[in-house]
Amino acid sequence: MARRATAQDVADLAGVSRSSVSLVLNGRGAGNLSEAKQKAIRAAAEQLDYTPNAVALSLRSRRTRTLGVLTWPGACGLPQELLHRALIRAGEHHYLLLVVDTGGDAEVERRQLETLQDRQVDGFLVVAPAMTHYRPSEALTATPTVLLNCVDPDGAVSSVAPDEVQAGRRAAEVLLRHGHRRIGLLVGDPATLQTAQRVSGVRQAVAAAGEIPPELCLAGRDIDDGARAAGDLLRGPGRPTALVCTHERLAVGAALGAAELGLRVPDGLSLVSLEDGEQLTSKLTTVHRPDAAMAEQAVGLLVEQLAGGAPEVRQLLFGCPLQVRASVATPGQRPGDAADPR
Repeated sequence: MARRATAQDVADLAGVSRSSVSLVLNGRGAGNLSEAKQKAIRAAAEQLDYTPNAVALSLRSRRTRTLGVLTWPGACGLPQELLHRALIRAGEHHYLLLVVDTGGDAEVERRQLETLQDRQVDGFLVVAPAMTHYRPSEALTATPTVLLNCVDPDGAVSSVAPDEVQAGRRAAEVLLRHGHRRIGLLVGDPATLQTAQRVSGVRQAVAAAGEIPPELCLAGRDIDDGARAAGDLLRGPGRPTALVCTHERLAVGAALGAAELGLRVPDGLSLVSLEDGEQLTSKLTTVHRPDAAMAEQAVGLLVEQLAGGAPEVRQLLFGCPLQVRASVATPGQRPGDAADPR
């Protein structure tokens, strides 16, 4: 087995002292060493694939280099992509994640939080499966904590979340640009913050364009719900030429419901889906939730707090990009359509 590189090996290769290596790799090179020497040390460490000894680091800093993660399952299960990207990013900063499932229960969360505190974690991530409000306990506000995919309405701790209002606007705007004037809106639970913000964004875009407010249909979350709700809208008078679906399963169901009525996507009906991370199909135009970028930012923000570089509370919103695929087209005059007075 090859010998693991040491700090002295890095120092010898870079032509500096071992203490200089320690300064740079512990983030204290600025002001103590020239930029040229700092670059040489980092290059040598990369060449030798050197990483500082975690036990030695924790003894010097009195930290465990572990982060506690509180999460719970939503309608689509645990937020796997968020957790996966957070795990990778934490490893790049030489941190381990201890992940616990609170089940969305306050008492379970309290006990799990105590367990993580007993393990002397350095800080906390709270990772929600869907955009929601989250009020942290006193234990969290007293420790470096970052919320991911949720926000503290009181602004006590930092958060990283998607701009769901913008996502709704973008879903409607792509349809409006293609000339759609009658837009239907299939939604899941209207009481959730995520759905409410997405609906608000759609309505804002339609109102700004001076069009008739979208016809809203409560449809649940399953594919069958989407098929049933889409069928109801498309059989009605003045049926919409396009649908925005606030969840991916509704969009898949809407496509099936349209097909039962002889309407093909996008010739007979345009569809836009707002993403929940399931990625059920690659054929629908989708407003993408940037889970990977958000998770990486959240971990980076927490690490920055632990290093003493970001003491202020920051609430960051991430834009949700539109991914144009083959489910949106300009509406045409089809048999059974009433003439558009516009």
